[in-house]
Amino acid sequence: MAGVHGGTHGDGEGAQAPELYPAGVHDVIGDDVDDALEEVAPGVARDFKLLGDEVRECFLCVPHKGIVLWKEGKSSGKEGEGMGWQQEQQAFLKKLTDEQKMFMEDNKIRTDVGDIRQMTTEEIREYFRGRKKKKPDGKYVWTINDTQLLYTFILQSFCKIRAKELAGVKGNLRSFWYRDTGPLYKHHDIIESDEGPALYWEDLGFLSSGEFQEMFSKRGGEDFRILDRGEGVKRELYIQNQMGCCFDEFVKAGFFRFQSEFEFKDPRPDFHLVGRKMPRFLLFTEKEGLWWLCNELADELQISAMASQGEPGLLTLEYYADDLRARGVKNIEVCAFTDYDPWGFNIADQAGIKFALPVFGFKSVNVTHITSLSLFRPEVIEYAKRDLTKVSDTKMKQVNDWMAAGYGIAGPDGVREAYGMHIDLADLGLLKKTIRDWFKKVSKGEK
Repeated sequence: MAGVHGGTHGDGEGAQAPELYPAGVHDVIGDDVDDALEEVAPGVARDFKLLGDEVRECFLCVPHKGIVLWKEGKSSGKEGEGMGWQQEQQAFLKKLTDEQKMFMEDNKIRTDVGDIRQMTTEEIREYFRGRKKKKPDGKYVWTINDTQLLYTFILQSFCKIRAKELAGVKGNLRSFWYRDTGPLYKHHDIIESDEGPALYWEDLGFLSSGEFQEMFSKRGGEDFRILDRGEGVKRELYIQNQMGCCFDEFVKAGFFRFQSEFEFKDPRPDFHLVGRKMPRFLLFTEKEGLWWLCNELADELQISAMASQGEPGLLTLEYYADDLRARGVKNIEVCAFTDYDPWGFNIADQAGIKFALPVFGFKSVNVTHITSLSLFRPEVIEYAKRDLTKVSDTKMKQVNDWMAAGYGIAGPDGVREAYGMHIDLADLGLLKKTIRDWFKKVSKGEK
């Protein structure tokens, strides 16, 4: 239903946060509606939706004031039975813990707006306004607060699924992008740029009087429109990543599971296994190309194994954690063999941190890094060492921190330099021996 919401109004006044009138003010049905509207708010726009023989929701918007009124319709009172998504949302919010309420507040997740899928572009920009951006030519534009929009959109989608107004995904996170988020961004032409329409002088409360006068004088004072639409850059991958991060944070905070309402499927079911005899011991590598080695040693030692292809995703870990817990695993010992560089080490650390999240239910998770220069033949190191300095400034800081921790590769003069090695170049005999030695040590006394 295309509801009527607050937006940017003709008098230049920005929409305020919706104000809810007390229940009962507009508790009207059928022929009494028009009379009640005239009595409560003459001249308002209105839109109705019939939810059944006895259920009607009434959406009213007072022009120029951004005030939205609605009366909850009657329902069975049971979640998922005869409840619209907004009622599902209200019922869900009542059950949040104090920590989850703080999560909502910290991330500015909006529960006071209508259906994002039915909003106009102007409403999207008004309700999810981001920061001001100064362009190279000195002009300013508003941006979209992508994170706030994505969090709110995901929460609404979750409530729509619970209300049976939207089907589960039954795919991976990219499926949700292609079906839901991508079309939203493309429809409103905000997928290649987060820059909004030109700002008017009355919107520029963030500017000092001196800044305003300087900017206005450069335009010659020909009109009030002093800021032009921005061009922006392609940012689709950024939005997709932010969407995934928002889902992760919702799951970590216990709002829902990937497998529940959204019905997301494990994107990597063929790259993790549970050990037949001692499943709490787990081999972990970031390299899909070394999955064969994980399989071989997991079969030999009868332990678990996982190949992540980079930092392990929470979606796959949720499925894998379920499998491990189903075998009675409460404490996990991880043997991590990753690239000999700061990013490989970080991937191993992140695997341990994620496994230890409270939502996965393990009592303890311990990660042992076995990657060291002792796994590589000297001649291979000399021939195949990788220069780690040809990276961005952000990554260079990670390299420097890694070097400060005592890593790197010594040059002819014995001074350590910023070089690394891919774990694929490790001597297989040395790597297998190191893994067997780790298992013998950590499994001592266990059968």
